[in-house]
Amino acid sequence: MRDVLLLPQLFDAKPVMLRAFNAAKNKVKSNSRHGKDYVEKKEFRYLLKYLRQYYEYWIAFDLIDYDSDKRISFGEFKDAIPNLEKWGIDMSDPLA
Repeated sequence: MRDVLLLPQLFDAKPVMLRAFNAAKNKVKSNSRHGKDYVEKKEFRYLLKYLRQYYEYWIAFDLIDYDSDKRISFGEFKDAIPNLEKWGIDMSDPLA
């Protein structure tokens, strides 16, 4: 599939795929003997939904983590506030 899609960055996001797979599997109860190992038809739309959502989170995190240490410092977070607001995240004071 990697060679067909020609999107190597998508396949470098293994944590995204694992989390999306597990979220889809947890969304629907399965009685299939293959239930834990394969996405079934009734879970497939959830898999697609979670793949998109988690991939967007992955990209956002990568954009905020500008020193690429896989952690977001307070400074990186503070610098990202304009982008977070552009992305539709309410950054108002939660205690106000």
